Amino acid sequence: MNHITPMADQTRKKSVRLVRDTDDRRLSDIYEMFAAPEGATGKVTLVRPFSVLSKSTYSAAILPPLGLAYLASVLRGAGYDVGIVDAQGADIFNIRHSDCGRYYLQGLGIDELVEKIDPATTIVGVSLMFSQEWLPQRDFIQAVRARYPDMVIVVGGEHPTAFPEYVLRDCPEIDYAISGEAEITFLELVHRIFHAKETLDSPGVACIDEKGSLVSNGFSDRITHIDDLPRPAWDLCEVENYFQPNWAMGIGMGRHMPVLATRGCPYQCTFCSNPLMWTTRYKMRDPKDVVDEIAYLVRQYKVDSIDFFDLTAIVKKEWTLAFCAELKRRNVSVTWQLPSGTRSEALDFETLTAIYETGCRLITYAPESGSERTLKAIKKMLKLERIIDSIRTAKRIGHTAKVNLVIGFPDERHGDILKTLWLSFKLALYGADDCNISIFSPYPGSELYERLRGEGKIPEPDDDYIISLLVYFDLTKTASYCEGVSGRSLAFYRLVVYLVFYSTAYLVYPKRLLRVVKSIMSATFKPANVIEQRLYDIYARRTRSRSA
Repeated sequence: MNHITPMADQTRKKSVRLVRDTDDRRLSDIYEMFAAPEGATGKVTLVRPFSVLSKSTYSAAILPPLGLAYLASVLRGAGYDVGIVDAQGADIFNIRHSDCGRYYLQGLGIDELVEKIDPATTIVGVSLMFSQEWLPQRDFIQAVRARYPDMVIVVGGEHPTAFPEYVLRDCPEIDYAISGEAEITFLELVHRIFHAKETLDSPGVACIDEKGSLVSNGFSDRITHIDDLPRPAWDLCEVENYFQPNWAMGIGMGRHMPVLATRGCPYQCTFCSNPLMWTTRYKMRDPKDVVDEIAYLVRQYKVDSIDFFDLTAIVKKEWTLAFCAELKRRNVSVTWQLPSGTRSEALDFETLTAIYETGCRLITYAPESGSERTLKAIKKMLKLERIIDSIRTAKRIGHTAKVNLVIGFPDERHGDILKTLWLSFKLALYGADDCNISIFSPYPGSELYERLRGEGKIPEPDDDYIISLLVYFDLTKTASYCEGVSGRSLAFYRLVVYLVFYSTAYLVYPKRLLRVVKSIMSATFKPANVIEQRLYDIYARRTRSRSA
């Protein structure tokens, strides 16, 4: 049998460490501590399941599995045999309705995915990033257990970090759940399992013991020396399949690959799960190391576009200028984007010019709201006039600028939402290219989720709650956690913001409309901003769906 049974005389224990420390060990020492046993025959297989989208979604990115690629490289560095099964990359154009008719599923189906798992596997590690994907992905985990009853199943990612006990009890087929930054935590757990050592006290790991009690050892320590981490193991992934014109996180500008220049975020926005998943410790890699990685991707995979997946990519002006200087010094010619949202404090004229001259072509700003009252309530530490000035400067330089807005926070009133609408109108006048407007959803692990749970406005997590999270990219959903504004009103406001922003953006800047018409009439449509990219993606998804 492949399953290595943990020691039977382990004792039960509740959480021993809820506050994360920083792990100051060097990776070379960690490799020595947690090395694979000599002659080990088992394998670790890391799985990224199929993507789960609302059937009415208007936006979704399908991206290479950066997290699993990092995990694999660390495991391999310690001597373990490791493989990656990426359902999305393996069959990226397999787009179909779920049996229940509620979702679009993209990637390998359950049976095909289970078949891809090497029977010699000892440990299956499953990435569960988004809670709204849980129900179909739970079905996959149950299928793995049915097919391979002796394999150890470990899950990690945002979803089990926020809901370790719920995940373990809702899917008893899972053996362990990891909370937080996983590379070293997972390596130590793998080491203990392969060496038949005690696992109940593994740091950052939760499980259900033989008596049915939750054992939780808090969160994973944050990795201090992130420059020690090896390059993601892209050789174990089918990256070539991602070089498509569709489903980029930002704008499809060529052969895209993701890079992380930083980890974590120093801010404490109440709607974000970052403080739970990463804490507010913000770790920046050496700019030279980041450029080394980009140069390697350009050389090895002929990459011509980099997507920075950072939670908040630009915080320190000095770091950003050093990064740009290194790109220039080494003459690395590549387009790069900031598609996930960043701060504006460091994005002054000097910084915006430097990043544009080195290839940055998309900046995503995240003001979230046009209401000072709302910004204060959600702990969004920014000044609206500063972000407006940065966007105007970015447009003068030549950047494509996108803004992220959210309406429906619990304490908002109609007046606050109207201020957000007004902000979107002003930004369209000033030249912003895109505006994503979302209805607030209480995401697991966030401060607002905990508050609403405490107030009894959210029930214990169950299937209905998971389904409700699909509101984020679905214009047909009308859920509201805002006492002063109904769900229907929020849906109406969202539609108005979109109409106001894009009608203004294209009417005030008619060259954009002419560009779109010209592009449609040409042999190939080339999106120039994110809304055009998303419309292109919708078309591709509809035409490629096997059961639409």
